Amino acid sequence: MGSTKSVALKYLGALTAAGAIAAAASMAWATAPVAAASQFVVGFANPITGAEATYGVSDQHAVEMAAAQINKAGGVLGQQIKIISCDTQATPAIGVACANAFVSDHVNAVIGFFNSSISIPASAILHTANIPMVTGASTNPKLTLQGFKNVFRLCGTDNYQGAVEADFAYKQLHVKRVVVLNDEETYGQGVSSFFSSTFKKLGGTVVAPQGINAAAADFSSVLTQIKGITPAIQAIQFGGFNPAAGLLVKQARALGITVPFITDDGVIGPLFYQTGGAATVGSYLSSAPSPQDLAHVKGASKSAQTFLKAYVAKYGQPTNFAAYNYDCLYVLASAAKAEHGTSARDLIKGLAATHKYQGVTGIVNFNKIGNNVTPQYLMYKVQSNGANKIFWNPNA
Repeated sequence: MGSTKSVALKYLGALTAAGAIAAAASMAWATAPVAAASQFVVGFANPITGAEATYGVSDQHAVEMAAAQINKAGGVLGQQIKIISCDTQATPAIGVACANAFVSDHVNAVIGFFNSSISIPASAILHTANIPMVTGASTNPKLTLQGFKNVFRLCGTDNYQGAVEADFAYKQLHVKRVVVLNDEETYGQGVSSFFSSTFKKLGGTVVAPQGINAAAADFSSVLTQIKGITPAIQAIQFGGFNPAAGLLVKQARALGITVPFITDDGVIGPLFYQTGGAATVGSYLSSAPSPQDLAHVKGASKSAQTFLKAYVAKYGQPTNFAAYNYDCLYVLASAAKAEHGTSARDLIKGLAATHKYQGVTGIVNFNKIGNNVTPQYLMYKVQSNGANKIFWNPNA
């Protein structure tokens, strides 16, 4: 079974910002052993602690489960997979330090990063070192538009997700005036930007688009402005993460703003309901299909249910990107086997040639810039018990 090394970056909060970054860069892998020839070493970088840890931990469990399964079946060309985990804390400076640490440790490949604000600068470091990188969660289009031949993405992109939200708002909810907010992070800005452009093309009006400080606990000022907009708005679209999303909708409802709240897969998950409580009920969330709903995806295989059963038995319910991260490791293993080698050159060539690969999340087809051309999204509605139920399937 593959071992996991979790870097002690979570203790860096006690240091100054400059000291934390320096420490991350200099000592993150001080005790990591040099990769043995019999090992296929994969760096995994996600937020394991902090506000977004719910997603990062779930993704890590999925990768660990895949590694254990592949190792039990003989490994990758006879090499046992070893996962080295790095906690980014959803902080770009620490995420970049993780990338540098992976380079120093001579990993065969990297799975990550969760946040686009980290993936984009980290990918440049891995590109320079010629280390293949596969992400199952970073959705900003800029990641693969950089032209790096070593970067691949299994999940969809913000432009597609934003367009799905806009189609849903305009054609399904029949709203014409929407306030658009984002958390001023790369991911949230991207989804909201593509929502706005598509919504306008459809004939809708975007009112008072603006960013909000995600670290703030009080959004009453911006919400009071929204309440006073005339003529009245018909929905609020928010691009970003929790807990800001949960607090935003909770405070909106407290002020008497009852219009539909539309947000994205950076929000979907238990923390949204835990933070916003009953106020989140009825909210609409776009997301890649949850593992429980992969049966609604074109090309999904029976292996999706096998994955879900095994994951639940060991870890409980997975979050929405867990299955994508699970597939990331299997796609890497498939690429190595196709090229009969585990060098960077072999892996990158094998990944670039990946077409019609049957993963648990559906069919994987990488295009010339490294995007999976067959991603799909669903629109969910939050139920009274906090669960998310499919409300609209644009793939049907």
